[in-house]
Amino acid sequence: MFTRLGFTDYKFYKQQVIEAFEIYKSLRGEVNDGVDLESLSKKVQNLENSQFLVAVAGEVKAGKSSFINSLIKEEILPTDVLQATSALIEIFYAKKPFLRVTYASGRVELFEEESKEIFRERLKSIASIPEEYRDIPVTLIDLYILEHDKVPLIDDDFIKYLEEKSGMERLKEVKYKLEQYAMDRSKDKIPIRIELGYPFDWEFDELRFVDMPGVNAVGGVYDISFSFLDKANAVLFIHPIKPVESESFKRFVSSVITKKSKDVLFLVLTHAAVFYEEKERLLDEAKRIYGSIISPDRIFAVDSVLKLIYEELNKGKPLAEIKKDKSKRKWVVYFQDLADEEGLDEKEAFLEFSGFKQLLPNLERFLVEAPFSILTEVLETIKEGYKEQINHYQETIALLQSQKKDREEFLKEIERRQEGLKKLESYCYLVLEEAMTIFRGVHSPVETTLNEFKFNYYELFLKSSDLEELRKYYRDAENDLDQIVRENLQKITEFFKEKLKQIGEQFKEEYNINLPKIDFKAIEESCKKRVVKREEIVEERIEELFENWNFLKPWKWFKSGRTKKTVIGTKEVLDENMFFKTLKNNLIENFVEIIEKLREEFYSAFDFYKKRITLILEEKRRGLEKLRQELKSNELIDYEILMLEKNINLIEGELKKIDNLQSAFIC
Repeated sequence: MFTRLGFTDYKFYKQQVIEAFEIYKSLRGEVNDGVDLESLSKKVQNLENSQFLVAVAGEVKAGKSSFINSLIKEEILPTDVLQATSALIEIFYAKKPFLRVTYASGRVELFEEESKEIFRERLKSIASIPEEYRDIPVTLIDLYILEHDKVPLIDDDFIKYLEEKSGMERLKEVKYKLEQYAMDRSKDKIPIRIELGYPFDWEFDELRFVDMPGVNAVGGVYDISFSFLDKANAVLFIHPIKPVESESFKRFVSSVITKKSKDVLFLVLTHAAVFYEEKERLLDEAKRIYGSIISPDRIFAVDSVLKLIYEELNKGKPLAEIKKDKSKRKWVVYFQDLADEEGLDEKEAFLEFSGFKQLLPNLERFLVEAPFSILTEVLETIKEGYKEQINHYQETIALLQSQKKDREEFLKEIERRQEGLKKLESYCYLVLEEAMTIFRGVHSPVETTLNEFKFNYYELFLKSSDLEELRKYYRDAENDLDQIVRENLQKITEFFKEKLKQIGEQFKEEYNINLPKIDFKAIEESCKKRVVKREEIVEERIEELFENWNFLKPWKWFKSGRTKKTVIGTKEVLDENMFFKTLKNNLIENFVEIIEKLREEFYSAFDFYKKRITLILEEKRRGLEKLRQELKSNELIDYEILMLEKNINLIEGELKKIDNLQSAFIC
């Protein structure tokens, strides 16, 4: 529908729509045209504050940082470090550069107006795993501190837990390193969100990239990462082009992200230059392997280094200078020769060979498609309001002309219309009764949909095997429930609009069902408190032989007889099996409760309709009574008709502008 349009077009047309809305508000005045102005205002406000969120996920060392650097046209993210999995990095346009780091304790560090080299070094020190700790599961230790707000006791039980979760072996041999790392950590030192604002070279300042922690990192996808994935406009999963087959990608799709995220998922195969001769074959193979998971149109093969070389050339840096960078030298030589062989422009050849020439336009069009649909919705709502205003003004003009022509006939016309309103009111209530018969009750479409939905997800919750999967299904359920609400509201709306065309009831716009939400994290914490048990921490101590008079007892001469166990503290132990079982049961209970609340919301929608109809009819009655009581002179009538006709002309002019605007961006 909007296949030829991109970010720049969207930015221009969005401003046009916002201006059209402001004009609509001024022309609307006090006229009730059936549009919920508050609801429409919120939609426009969301447009003004909109952001295009692109989440970049993938395995550790898959080349995510290099890929993002190539997108933002600046080598600002460190690429030679192992990124810590507890932190995600948001990158966006800002007039003045700044780096804001939020720690788990709530502490915030702010660095402003520094060079990209300094920012890169700061990111390296803040968001990466120190070299000396890369052989221990630091993320699990951080996770324990985040969840318990204290340093773990590094005993045999905890080491066994680390080995089971991380797959690492012989961690007892590096116990000193585990203790050293743990003692130096606290919530005040664990970054969870890093925001980088920089004057990047792009025109579209509403674009925001999020560098996600590695999905194959120990500890899984954390809640804050999951939240970003679920609200992203596009999710780019980065994976090396060889080997093409990836279990982490399959698990990411099947057990981590929601169905909603899957609909905006791209698979980006990196390091394509390394296997340039095989690139097309590997890309075709990826499309064959993952064709049932993701549309082949959203699978691309790219090379970030080639794109960065192109960006340097675009800024006027000569190839001879670029060659001095050891990481780029061999690629400059190889692809420079290839460009010469194929007779290509040197600079453009690097863009062509990088694969970004295919990826970027497709990604851009994909990102703007949904926002352009919202622009269309806003314009359509404004048009409906304008048409109702014209009907209102024409009706008022006819009454004023009748008053001018024959006052007695005018008064009779007022009475006839008042009688018509009474009949219309009776008809409206009959329509309401019909609607309640159709849409309420055990065999109604609402009940059928909700029952089927409840059964399907009940089964999925029961079958879920871990916390990550359970969280995914629950978020899927929330998203599907939201879709059920929209679809059923649409059915109810169409029913009322078909039955009551003369009223132009905007049921969907004016009655927003409040979809109940469940705080997954709160339930998780509550369940943990219920299944955690406290155990004593015991230390064995061997008494010296002459430490007390017990040495006179024969058995005290043996070491076993002098060994004492002393309680030195307590620790909390989480029964993980019991925790998961309790969490699952609690979520199912809350899920069923949500369905019941939603039923009540749907049924209260009909009460809203009744009130809304009463309000509209009452306003019409008051308008007729006002006309009856305010008999005007012919001169005043002529003036009012002139003003009303002027309003109609202005509205018709705006309708033409809206039609022209829509035809410009709807292909």
